[in-house]
Amino acid sequence: MNRFTAFVAILLLIIASANCSWFRVKQTRQVPPNERALPAMTASKSELINRLNSIAKSTQTLNLRAYLELTGGSANTPEVERYRESEGYILVKKPSLIRIIVLAFKVTVFDMVSNEKETSLYVPPKNKFYHFFNDQKIENLKIPVGNMRPYHIFQAVAIEPISPELERDRIILEEDQEGRKKFYILNILKKSSEGFERKIWFDRFDLNLVRQKIFNDNGQVGSDISYSNFKVFNGVSYPTEINFRRPQEEYSLRIQVKNLKMNEVLKDNQFVLEKPAGAELVELAEKTKTPEGRPVGLSR
Repeated sequence: MNRFTAFVAILLLIIASANCSWFRVKQTRQVPPNERALPAMTASKSELINRLNSIAKSTQTLNLRAYLELTGGSANTPEVERYRESEGYILVKKPSLIRIIVLAFKVTVFDMVSNEKETSLYVPPKNKFYHFFNDQKIENLKIPVGNMRPYHIFQAVAIEPISPELERDRIILEEDQEGRKKFYILNILKKSSEGFERKIWFDRFDLNLVRQKIFNDNGQVGSDISYSNFKVFNGVSYPTEINFRRPQEEYSLRIQVKNLKMNEVLKDNQFVLEKPAGAELVELAEKTKTPEGRPVGLSR
C-alpha cells in the first residue's frame, strides 16, 4: 500500500506539474496577424526579367525634382559628415547623359553634367569650373563634391535592363525572407562565372523592384541601392525614396523624389555645360586633348 500510495502521489504530481510553465518542454503561442508573413505573389525567372526590362524601358528620360542628403564617411572612417539636405534637379537621358543641379536657399550650389566618360562641374560660389574623367581618382580637397560621381546617381535612378543576349544560365533565381517580407532575387553572374555582376531584389508582396547591388571587377560592392515609397507617375510606378551606398568611395546619398516627369523629350543641349566667362578652369583630366588635338570634355 505504501508503494501504491507513493506511485499515485508521484503520478498526480507529474499531472499537476505539466500545467506549470517551468515544467513545460514546449509552449504554443498564437502569432498575431501583424507578425505573420505578408502574402506573396509568384513569378518565374523569365517573368521577373521581363518585369525588370519593362521598368528600364519606361524610364528612357527622367526629370526629377528631389531633395538630396549626402553623408560622407562610414564605419571604416574616423568620422562621418552629414551634409544639409538640399533641393535639387536631376535630368537623365539614356544611355548615359545626366545633369544634376543642387540649390541652397534657391541659389545654385553646383551644376554638374556627365556622359559615360567625363564630367564638367560648375561651382558658382567659388566661380570655378572643373573638368575630369569619371573613373579618375581625385583627392577630396580638389573637388567640392568629394567622391560623388554623376554616373553613381545615374545607376541609382535609371534602371539598367538585362540584355536579351545574356545567357540565361548566368541568371540564377533565389528566394529569401526577412521578417514578414518575402523576396525574389535575380543573381546575375559574370561571364567568367566568378562572382556576381548584379543582384536584384523584388518584393513578392507586389513584385516591386526594391533593391539592387552592383559589383565591380574585383567582386566588391560598387553600389548598394534600395527603393521604397512607390507612387505612380504618368502611369508608371516609381520609387519616391532612393538610398544608395558607395562602400569603396565611403559615402551615401538619399534622394527623396518630390516630382517626376518621365519620358518627356530632353534635348542633348540640355546636357551641355559651358564654362561661364570669368570662371576659373580647373582641369583635372589626366589627358586634356585627343590625338587630333581637340579638347576633351563637355566644357566646349
